[in-house]
Amino acid sequence: MVSTPPAPPQNCWLRDELTHSPPRLTVAVILLVGADAALLEGIAQALAAAGRQVLTAASLAEASFLAAAAAPLLAVVDRTLLTSAASVRGMGLAPGGALVAFGDPATPMPGPVRRAVLAELRLPLERARLLALVAHVEARAHVTGRDRQSPTPPESRQRV
Repeated sequence: MVSTPPAPPQNCWLRDELTHSPPRLTVAVILLVGADAALLEGIAQALAAAGRQVLTAASLAEASFLAAAAAPLLAVVDRTLLTSAASVRGMGLAPGGALVAFGDPATPMPGPVRRAVLAELRLPLERARLLALVAHVEARAHVTGRDRQSPTPPESRQRV
């Protein structure tokens, strides 16, 4: 009996400099910011159970430090921390990202901050709505092509 080598699998991508690989999808990072650690932990567990990567921060300064390492697609922030438009700009969201405020609706938000917010939630009561918003923002980023990382061409790489 003559044995023949198996045929290479179809529709596979080779990882080398000459072959272009398909663009990789980035993992959507959700950033939760607030002082109530128990509430944030419960929301983080619900989002993690839904397959999302979650980061938590107690303050906006800590949140901007975390956002510098991995730009979040969605920032869920306690509305008492959103006092100015500068605090919103400091979040460092990913392209196509959005800001969601949670907390007591009686707490006022300035006009520029209110315009920057995609939705206002009462957590933990509206966990299902938060999960739907996460799915919507991810789908919107996918449709607009903002979830892809563009690879650096070999000719643009630094020579070592």
